[in-house]
Amino acid sequence: MTAIDTPVLIVGAGPVGLATAYVLGRHGVPSLVCEKFDGVNPHPRAHVLTLRTMEILRDWGLADKVLDEAVGPEWKNVLWRTTFSGEELGRIVLPTESQEHLDFVSPVSTTSCAQDRVQQILLDAVHEQGVAEVRFGTEIIDVDDKGDVVHAQLLKAGNVAESVAARYAVLAHGASGLLRDRLAIDMDGIPEFGRQINVYFHADLTRWTDNDPALLVWLLNTAAPGGMIGMDGKRRWTYNFGYDPDTESVADYTRARCADLIRQAIGDDDVEIDVQSIGTWRLASRIARTYRTGNIFLAGDAAHEFPPTGGLGMNTGIADAHNIAWKLAGTLNGWAPESLLSTYESERKPVAESNAEFSVHNALKMAECGLGPTTEAIASLLESGNAATAAAERARLAEAIPRQRDHFGSVDQEIGHIYGTDCAPIAPIYPHSRGVVGGRPVHRWITRAGRRVSTLDLTISGFTLIAGPDGMAWVGAFEQAATGIPHQVLVMDRDIDTGGEDPFGIAECGAVLIRPDGHIGWRAEARSGTSVVDLAQALDKIFGAHQLIS
Repeated sequence: MTAIDTPVLIVGAGPVGLATAYVLGRHGVPSLVCEKFDGVNPHPRAHVLTLRTMEILRDWGLADKVLDEAVGPEWKNVLWRTTFSGEELGRIVLPTESQEHLDFVSPVSTTSCAQDRVQQILLDAVHEQGVAEVRFGTEIIDVDDKGDVVHAQLLKAGNVAESVAARYAVLAHGASGLLRDRLAIDMDGIPEFGRQINVYFHADLTRWTDNDPALLVWLLNTAAPGGMIGMDGKRRWTYNFGYDPDTESVADYTRARCADLIRQAIGDDDVEIDVQSIGTWRLASRIARTYRTGNIFLAGDAAHEFPPTGGLGMNTGIADAHNIAWKLAGTLNGWAPESLLSTYESERKPVAESNAEFSVHNALKMAECGLGPTTEAIASLLESGNAATAAAERARLAEAIPRQRDHFGSVDQEIGHIYGTDCAPIAPIYPHSRGVVGGRPVHRWITRAGRRVSTLDLTISGFTLIAGPDGMAWVGAFEQAATGIPHQVLVMDRDIDTGGEDPFGIAECGAVLIRPDGHIGWRAEARSGTSVVDLAQALDKIFGAHQLIS
């Protein structure tokens, strides 16, 4: 048998790769993370962190660090303007956290934090754990699954080659990584339907944002249309606009040209613009035909590409990491069978398909407000010399803009995903649900050891059985069924005080089983004469079936 250099090889040190390493580290599983770039990419692309991502980061103890780097809650406006400093055409005000939200929906709120800051926080957390090794400036040029080992060829600085053997590999190298194609994994969906230039720049725009902070501003004009995103609420911004790769290249957009375009987009020739970097991205909606070949797994943008309308790309990838990492850890640590790994694709691919559909729907809907191929036509109407034509277009936009509200946050889309179902992969979470098997538990504030905590805070790096006040039979049964599996047992009214409410839907004598990733794996609402068998079968289903027990 070939000697193993690392249990898990992770290709890519972006948020998804680092999240995978971090979760593995929580289970004590070492990994080797290789990134071809020399460090954290300072060019921010994604910035939205959904409710579920913030809940996951909270579980990891990282949410407060993210909030320290995020824009403040006052940055709640999404605007449509002719230019950044020009006429307002409409706005959507994003909801701020309410007491009702905090009591019944989630202990966290959707947050905007630049991707490079998220990446750095995850990198610091991985380093602090001291379990994974992260190598920047190291490109994986080939991976080959040999059945009991994955061989990888590394290329380090100075074109120094090295071979590494791993038990498993996770490709989190983004949409443009070549390894997926070399493994002959096809992508299904909508191929490329547009290209965007993404300019990261520094500028003082406080004369316009101090009294009216806008997280995102859509700019509808014929000279420099696009969108500006405030990355830190201070000086960090991105400017995004479309270009035609058949007639231009990214190299045509020099820093000087981009600075001029940004001034035109702002509508002020005197603003000092410091262009930091210029990137591009491909607009597509594609999902890998398979998330696994042998012992090599895809995660993040390597597995799925969405248009940015919805901000779900990085979030879906972090949830991929949350799912695959505990399963790899359980298999490697010997408390879960190899069959558990087959549930990764069956659970995560339907989520990607749902998020892709949501994102494409948003993109098509946003066309009525000037996003995509309609931009020039709508901007021309707004700038028409015919006053009636321009006024009619403004009136149409005023009606169309509020219809885009769901684009900027859907509670059920963010936290309602359920695993192990052949029907719709989303279940309503709020207001009256008690959670469904396969989904995350509902959030309620409870008391544990004198502390106020969320029901979501009960998750550990193992399984959690929560029994009703008269459900002690389930406790003994679980101790037998879960021999050798990391777990904890909590009893309502003994270990946790729910204030008389039944947030888990288990009544007095039932029980619920929470997986290491915080999803409900099984539930019973009453006693059973075969409790040990029931729980053993529940674990067997979780460890290898495509369907969870309902």
